[in-house]
Amino acid sequence: MEPKIHSEFILPFIESTHSTFELMMNRKVRRKDVYIKKNFVMFGDISGVVGVSGNVCGTSSISLPADFAVEVIGDLMAEEIEGGIADTVVQDGVGEIINMIAGGAKTALGSTADKLEYTLPTIVSGRGHELYYRGDATVVSMIFETERGEEFALDICIQESGYHLD
Repeated sequence: MEPKIHSEFILPFIESTHSTFELMMNRKVRRKDVYIKKNFVMFGDISGVVGVSGNVCGTSSISLPADFAVEVIGDLMAEEIEGGIADTVVQDGVGEIINMIAGGAKTALGSTADKLEYTLPTIVSGRGHELYYRGDATVVSMIFETERGEEFALDICIQESGYHLD
């Protein structure tokens, strides 16, 4: 069976990623690549994942290289931190970023969003970490790039058996 890209569900996440990075971290981003993911390896060193249930079942996740995660969390906090940012603050910040992206997407989905629920974010970290999906899931991975050349990934996983936008 050929994987499906459900653009009516994915496009709001792309738009929300653009606005979250621009408004909250003052970084313009552009979508560099989009593909159907064929493995479980996450793009970066730290990932924030929220589960989606209701009219769509699956996950949305953001994955960033560790040094970039520290930078954007500093931007999000809008202050200089002497001695660096604690790991727990970075982890909480990555969770907040995926919450903002998912929340923006839910708003953009309008009446459909009333039938969607998101879980609290889960943070997974470590070089080469993996996130496993059910066999009937399609994962669309989008690589974004900032104007400074930093890259990160947004993955949208949709379980085909749980997809029915009205």
